[in-house]
Amino acid sequence: MHKQDFNKFSDAWADAHEAMAAGKILSPRAMVSIFDDFEDYSIESVLAALKHHRKTAKFAPTANDIIELLEAGNKRLTADEAWAMMPHDEFETIVWTREMAEAYDIAGGILAEGDKIAARMAFKGAYERLCAEAVLMQRPVSWAVCIGFDKSRIEPALQKAVAAGRISQDRANKFLPAPMDVGPIAGLLTGKVTELPNNDANLKAKWGELKQAMADGQRKLAEKERQKLLEREQKRLAFEQNRQEMLSRVAKKLQQTT
Repeated sequence: MHKQDFNKFSDAWADAHEAMAAGKILSPRAMVSIFDDFEDYSIESVLAALKHHRKTAKFAPTANDIIELLEAGNKRLTADEAWAMMPHDEFETIVWTREMAEAYDIAGGILAEGDKIAARMAFKGAYERLCAEAVLMQRPVSWAVCIGFDKSRIEPALQKAVAAGRISQDRANKFLPAPMDVGPIAGLLTGKVTELPNNDANLKAKWGELKQAMADGQRKLAEKERQKLLEREQKRLAFEQNRQEMLSRVAKKLQQTT
């Protein structure tokens, strides 16, 4: 909420306490303190939660009562659930949260080396830490769409996210290709290449070169991303090794002084 929302909020809060059992008249200072508890939420969502509470509860609301209502639809997946959703390659489309994406970025280098067990452990540790930080900062769950290279996998992934309530149908529609006749160029983009309308060998050769160039570009992009992930993981491992060595030296010094 913003400063200009204070009067609207304080009026709604006072009305709720006046109309319900165990209501309290708060001092201006106390009202400011409660208003600050909701700084990360919109005035519309807070007013809606107050209205819902008034209809369903017996006693006047506390800040915690309203925050629980606001967070009811804001639950994060467990680490195991999040890991099960991770893409197997860059061709998959995924709808994920900020914490899932960052944790996968951390584990991606290990996964690229083929160690799925270590990658899963790294992902779970990072994901749980990131989620704990997000809860502490009262950062709401935000689902983002990451489109993969395989166009045929886009719609199933998006519809699955819509069914789970993670994104709206309108939002999903923005990522779906417009229905149209699949011609040669569209076929190259979707992987469904149709026969060219004539038998000109030179023209077919040109289309073949274009298709190969697109495939090469995709492979280079994927390799570049994998290299970045690997470099980040190498830096992390080097930092961890230096930290362990420092801790070992400290432990030896402590043993020598005892």
